[in-house]
Amino acid sequence: MASQATAVGEQVALLRERVASTERIVAIDGLRGAALLLMALDHASFFVGAGLQAESYGGQAVALQSAAYWLSGLLTNLASPIFFLLGGYSLALYAAGQRRKGATDWATTRYMLVRAAVILALDLTLCSFFWRGSTPYVHVLTAMAAAMAILAVLRFLPPVALAGVALAVLLAHQMALGALAGQLAADAPQSFWQAFWLTYSYDTRPAIGFPVLGWAPLMWLGYALGSLQPVAALRRPRLWVLVGLALLGLWLGLRIGRGYGDLGAFGAVGHSFVHGFVMSKAPPSLSYFAFNLGWAALLLAAFYAWPWLLERASLRWLLVVGQVSLFFYVAHLGVYNLISQALGLVALPGPRVVWGYLAWGFGLAVLLPLSAWYRQLRKRYPLVLSYL
Repeated sequence: MASQATAVGEQVALLRERVASTERIVAIDGLRGAALLLMALDHASFFVGAGLQAESYGGQAVALQSAAYWLSGLLTNLASPIFFLLGGYSLALYAAGQRRKGATDWATTRYMLVRAAVILALDLTLCSFFWRGSTPYVHVLTAMAAAMAILAVLRFLPPVALAGVALAVLLAHQMALGALAGQLAADAPQSFWQAFWLTYSYDTRPAIGFPVLGWAPLMWLGYALGSLQPVAALRRPRLWVLVGLALLGLWLGLRIGRGYGDLGAFGAVGHSFVHGFVMSKAPPSLSYFAFNLGWAALLLAAFYAWPWLLERASLRWLLVVGQVSLFFYVAHLGVYNLISQALGLVALPGPRVVWGYLAWGFGLAVLLPLSAWYRQLRKRYPLVLSYL
């Protein structure tokens, strides 16, 4: 009897662990899906000429439009930090799954390097074409590919050591930006490699939007978190509420201090209260990360606390999109490119922000079922499509 009770207890414990693990992954997929849909809103608006700017570039002055624009911009600013952080988290889950299957470390490293190469190729070909810029444009996927290639080596560190390296690089990058603040504020010419690793530039060829050492630490931190998947505390909403509040507290301290952590310090003549929320995205600032990841942590806490939210028909799409993130990213650029060209055939009356939201909705009507189809296709051909 005792042995039977022990066996039943072990089965119950195993079942609970599987359920908890599933909920955790569902919450992560939901957060990633939310980030991608917000990214789609930002890019749909960009394509129709509605700039949802609520961030600064190089510490230069920002002329905010009406509240509809900058409030939408604050929402869409959540996307990129979440995208990078969860990119690393997903790689950690993949590595753990491969270990359970008996795969070698080299097989996982090879997968990461090949995936990085695929991502880079997509950014320099399809994505660059869809952006329709006058010059080649190195965007988010190139920075992710470089971060992933470096992570293929760093991942052999213990999770705590990896997190330490990521934080050290993040803080050192902020210090380097302080030395380059004058050059950026004056919009002075800079080399391609400075822009690629440290800052940003739309004048280099190709143009650089996401400096690697500014964004890569988020991916590395995500990998460290994902490596700690078995830790039960990471599935507790209370933890993520505390993390979110701590990050928002850090953001407030940095903004009040008006110094380290952001080139776009506020308080100048003509600034309003709203400018306190306008932080440097290119190059990324510590306050920008703290603010957006703080809200992301609170949203993650909500998904952990109420997983049934993601079972609702209106939110179930977050899971679909979150599970095919790379496909959705590339596809959404093509779809919104076509929509913007169609809308460009007629005069668009009224505020552009309205057309940005309309274009977003039109695009999602195509992208959501397309993502669901691709998810089923990838399940059917996992070996071929695992890199996408």
